[in-house]
Amino acid sequence: MPVVRLELTRFTKMVGTGRKEILDRLPYIGLDIESSDSKSVRVEYSPNRPDLGTDFGIARALRGLLGTETGLPEFRTKPTGIKVAVDPRLSKVRPYIACCVATGLDLDDEDVRQLISLQEDLHNGLGRKRRTVAIGLHDLDAVSPPLSYRGVPSTFKFLPLGADKPSSIRSILSDTYEGRAYGHVFGDSDVFPVISDSKGTVMSFPPIINGNATRVTTKTKRMFVDVTSTGQKAGDDVLAILATTLSEAGGKLGTVAVRYPDKTRATPDLSPTVLPLDLGLVNSVVGLDLPRREILACLARSRMGVRGSKAVGPRYRVDLLHPVDVAEEVALGYGIDRIGPVYPPSKAPGAFNPFEEFLDSVSTVMAGAGMIETMTYELTDRRTLYDHFERPSSEMVTVQNPKSLDHSMLRDALVPALMAVLSGNVKSDYPQRVFEIGRTYARTRDGVKESWHLGCLVAHSQSSYTEAKMYLEAACRVVAGLEVATRAAEHWAFSPGRCASIAVKDHGLGYVGELKPGAIDAFGVGVPVSGFEIDLSKLYELLK
Repeated sequence: MPVVRLELTRFTKMVGTGRKEILDRLPYIGLDIESSDSKSVRVEYSPNRPDLGTDFGIARALRGLLGTETGLPEFRTKPTGIKVAVDPRLSKVRPYIACCVATGLDLDDEDVRQLISLQEDLHNGLGRKRRTVAIGLHDLDAVSPPLSYRGVPSTFKFLPLGADKPSSIRSILSDTYEGRAYGHVFGDSDVFPVISDSKGTVMSFPPIINGNATRVTTKTKRMFVDVTSTGQKAGDDVLAILATTLSEAGGKLGTVAVRYPDKTRATPDLSPTVLPLDLGLVNSVVGLDLPRREILACLARSRMGVRGSKAVGPRYRVDLLHPVDVAEEVALGYGIDRIGPVYPPSKAPGAFNPFEEFLDSVSTVMAGAGMIETMTYELTDRRTLYDHFERPSSEMVTVQNPKSLDHSMLRDALVPALMAVLSGNVKSDYPQRVFEIGRTYARTRDGVKESWHLGCLVAHSQSSYTEAKMYLEAACRVVAGLEVATRAAEHWAFSPGRCASIAVKDHGLGYVGELKPGAIDAFGVGVPVSGFEIDLSKLYELLK
């Protein structure tokens, strides 16, 4: 979770109240207090609320919750006359750009730190690690409009941020941390985007690095912001958050004309977000019976407004997507601490689910054997689940219209996910012993069947079939009081001749063995790996 550091002397002035009241109310706008001392407090905020990524945004929300500044914030913009021409050659690389200007700034060191921190959080969150959105902050006084967003070859040179001599695009991509970390977004393109002014000064090479000439400092009085993106809405959302944050920092906002080959847009567009206001839905979701005037007052404390039958949210609230979101804002404005608990009508006492108790006992036994428990996603990708093991994928359970290829199918085994865990810890000391208890999914004639599995992997230079079988037998003996039978078998995850099937009371439960060398290499794990995977759902049925 992203973290914001609030300097209390500064922050109490921004909110207009004391330390105790601030600390008491911070959790009620959805912030978790990570730590605090006499000078500062560190808070975690949810990635779905990127507008809370600075003390400016948090103070704005708190003033509303405390009732000192309520209602929909207004953000005024004026045309600046600055134009940005977009090169059509960038249509297949990074086609969109949105910009704004903030003037009248008087930034101190903490203001700049907050803005840079927000920039990085937006890169990692909405920007998907700069893959979809990248941000540039520039000193406008070092710029000579008009500007151009154009494509250049890999031999093009400019002076990158923090450098003392010009470098070519090719060198930046191969020799700098930023180039190696983010250069993959260009694929095999031979055209690269740069933003430059009328004198040829390069302001940015998005999404890799800014130019040195337009560096932002505490002396910056006029700031130019560029947001390049692969999708127009994503770029507009990020720019709205940045622009409104600069407004809170004392800046006066100006629009920039972005000229595409077929149209011209003025950015930023800070028009409010409009959603239906369903009073019945609000009371149903919140669990109260509030009159309309009270609902409107609650929305005002959440920095929203109402126009007739519509709820209106500020443009920086990119998380407002559905009428249920309006109900949540009513709850926040009302005060989560004021909503009392409602007990269920049944007077029967609750009890632990026996199967959950069984899973807990398995987890306790594995942890007691020196294993580290992991929790991985049930949604995974084809490469992790199938390609690294060179296994057929005819029975895979896929997600229709997935939001990401990284989460495009349901897993049918835990071993691939555990191998991915080992792959992410190759720099840690060995031996590494990990396990997971989780759901898997298998296609059947009747649809998709869910089962709970136990997966375990052991990685070190002497890892072997014998060690994996030892952990397997110990777990079954302690948890179920049963002995396991093994028989030579073949399995897509384990090496031939180093694999056995697992059975209890003549019922097949899974497999144990040494991982195939090809799979170990594919995941980049440099030591032998052995392990097992069994079906806990079947084992539980045998114990009944």
